[in-house]
Amino acid sequence: MKIQTNSSVAVVLPPPIGDSLIGMVLVNNLVRNGYQPVVFGWVAEQLADWFPWVRVGRFTDHAGAFETVIELRPTKKGPTIARSGRTLCLADLPAYHGPKHHMVDRIVDIACHTFELQDVTRSNGLTLPPGVVPGGAANRVVIHPTGSHPEKMWSRGKFLALARSLERLGLRPSFLVAPNEFEAWRGIAAQGHEVNALDLGDVAKWIAESGWFIGNDSGLGHLASSIGVPTLTLFMRRGLARSWRPGWGPGEIVLPLNVVPSGKLKERLWKQLLSVRRVMSGFQALRKSNSTALYRWL
Repeated sequence: MKIQTNSSVAVVLPPPIGDSLIGMVLVNNLVRNGYQPVVFGWVAEQLADWFPWVRVGRFTDHAGAFETVIELRPTKKGPTIARSGRTLCLADLPAYHGPKHHMVDRIVDIACHTFELQDVTRSNGLTLPPGVVPGGAANRVVIHPTGSHPEKMWSRGKFLALARSLERLGLRPSFLVAPNEFEAWRGIAAQGHEVNALDLGDVAKWIAESGWFIGNDSGLGHLASSIGVPTLTLFMRRGLARSWRPGWGPGEIVLPLNVVPSGKLKERLWKQLLSVRRVMSGFQALRKSNSTALYRWL
């Protein structure tokens, strides 16, 4: 279904950070092919400096304004900016659910075959703002110990043990949490650990100027990967990693020991089955394969 380049187009991003960054792949490809979409979503708003080529809109300013409104998944606000009151939801398309394993590749398939775009890339177009020094703190390892889904979060004690192991290598672990999570993590500062709670734009800068990123299966891993920082992501099982591992910059995944038969058991026991030693081994493999990591901005 080819959209006329002179028609008014909006893209509504979902709230999760990783999903939004994957959705920006479609936005980037629309722009590359002559469209001028207006993008809606808090991630686009807070990362506006990192996507300077994007027109960011607010729902209250665009009621019923667009001929075509594209959503990754249905939202309540998406239909309010469509003239017809209806949106095109990518999650309803067969290509969104297969046959490509990775979600970025599925979005690329939709760009090519559903929207018939000719100049297509896997990139979401994220650009470093002026004043950001890539890898300026090359020995800093950002640790993101939280996430929007508690069942995907490795244990606090193991993250603290991981930080101590990194320190023994002469590295500087730096915990990064959301502002509303800071109180729950403030206590580890008294144990000598660095903890920062930042808004998303400052998070991106902090990650960009670090040497490495380690985190749960969550949106900040996708952000680190978009920036090009070597990223280690902890997954509860391989099937999730196949579709949702960060898909742009250098990265590795680490999985728990594969000693239980069913997916449900793996999800229930993965925190116990994923040891600090196993995560450190994954990090050492990442360091070895990116020992002279060059950010794609240099």
